[in-house]
Amino acid sequence: MLLIQNSLAFALAVLLFGLLSSTARRIQHSRKAQRLGCKPVRSPDKNDPFRWKILNHLRKARADRMLPVQAGLDMDTVGENPHTVTRHLPLTSLIATRDPENIKTILATHVSHWELGEIRRGVMSSYMGTGLLTNEGQAWKHSRSHVRPQCSQFSVSNLALFERHEKELLLKLVPGTDGWTGTTDLQPLFFNLTLDVVTEFFYGQSIHSQNLVAQAAIAGPGTAGPPNTDIFTACLDVATDWVAFMSVLGKWYKVAPARRFKQSRAKIFELVDWYVLKALERVKEKSATEPTHSSRFVLLNELAKVTDDKIWLRNETLGLLTAGRATSAALLSWLFFYLARQPSLYHKLRTSILEDFGTESEARHFTVLQLRASRYLKSCIYEALRLGSPAHTSVRSAKRDTTLPRGGGPEGNDPIYISKGTLVTLNIFDLHHREDIWGKDVDEFKPERWDQFDQGWEFLPFGGGPRACIGRTYPTIIDSQDLTNLNVLPRDFALNEASLVVVRLLQQFDDVKLMDYTGRILYDAAVINKCGNGVHVRLHRAESI
Repeated sequence: MLLIQNSLAFALAVLLFGLLSSTARRIQHSRKAQRLGCKPVRSPDKNDPFRWKILNHLRKARADRMLPVQAGLDMDTVGENPHTVTRHLPLTSLIATRDPENIKTILATHVSHWELGEIRRGVMSSYMGTGLLTNEGQAWKHSRSHVRPQCSQFSVSNLALFERHEKELLLKLVPGTDGWTGTTDLQPLFFNLTLDVVTEFFYGQSIHSQNLVAQAAIAGPGTAGPPNTDIFTACLDVATDWVAFMSVLGKWYKVAPARRFKQSRAKIFELVDWYVLKALERVKEKSATEPTHSSRFVLLNELAKVTDDKIWLRNETLGLLTAGRATSAALLSWLFFYLARQPSLYHKLRTSILEDFGTESEARHFTVLQLRASRYLKSCIYEALRLGSPAHTSVRSAKRDTTLPRGGGPEGNDPIYISKGTLVTLNIFDLHHREDIWGKDVDEFKPERWDQFDQGWEFLPFGGGPRACIGRTYPTIIDSQDLTNLNVLPRDFALNEASLVVVRLLQQFDDVKLMDYTGRILYDAAVINKCGNGVHVRLHRAESI
């Protein structure tokens, strides 16, 4: 009995100490905030002490595939300038912001005050290990210093690589006797296309997710090809969906069930490790004889010249593969969804493409400079990036006590105090849908708005600051006419990849119909924001291509 009494007394003492310590910290932070001129942050959840309202909102928004939209609607309820708020979620509390000044402060001005945070590092590292996308500080700089220079060596022969996989896509779009294709969902085709491109670019051999005959040839019985190619796409989807779900659970992600994720991860690792071993063998065998200027660039081969650490090579390439596949595919999906909703804009873009590049038979080769100079094409891509926002959110954690310039006070104009460890969600989707920035037609697909709009921190499709998406520093796909410009064009791979797909498809097809559309735009928002409607279209083959 005495033991039980002593245990209870000790437990109460620990609880009391914790409450007193927490109260002391709150007082300390409150006084520090006052000295810095900071004001409290408003919250849409202040009348929801048990979190039932926000939990129901999140559940319904996810079920209705409107999650990014609901986040913005909740912020709008706090009053004037509702662009930075406190969210009291069921498992944690955080700051959510769609204010470009706050985002600029976090990603650039005071970037040293912020980090990815333990939760994001832990969740993502459980899938892709430690690497460029998960490291911090010196470890991140080390990864970046090795990966970025290798990308700058991108070879001119990769245009042929891309064209080869783009032809596989076109084989899925077969018109009937009336010139129209059957109803086809372009979104999974785009994800297969980008996966085939990035696996060949990173590993030197595509997994041929678009061509099952070619896939069987590299991984069939009795061959020495990579394992699990037939299930690799499904395993990637399972892994990335798990990462998104675990991120929502916050610090509780470690106790969540992960059996299916671990099975998929094991299959992914088997395939990537096979590629890594082959690359190390090639480097060892050819180091004495391979020409200085190889006609074919393979990222893994170049990284294998730097290190023979198998785990490091797996982690770096797997992270880049996951990001490189998803972002470009989601961008293409959103673009064709919006073009199909407004066929007049599809026709206008096609006219512009034919003026700039001619038909496919007339202009099979064109330079990257010409691609970049196609103004209306670029405007359409930017508008799809704005409305669809594939990279729809990002999270940072305060490394130290710090401040943000706006969001405090009754009108949201005063600075706010951020204590060490506080999570801040950067709501990029909501930033891209602010009416006060983009106008009353903010929800319309209107490429013409880019004739006047100057890019700043209001438009962040790839993030910003030192950790901006490396997709913007991927090398450009070029042809032999660009050989003299090879050293000055190692950027904007994701945009150029999407541009090339658009050019080739619109050279081939002169009309589009959106099918199976109910009139409501849906969002499949996980790690990447995909088009929740799918991109169910019929395309009409041009008479002259």
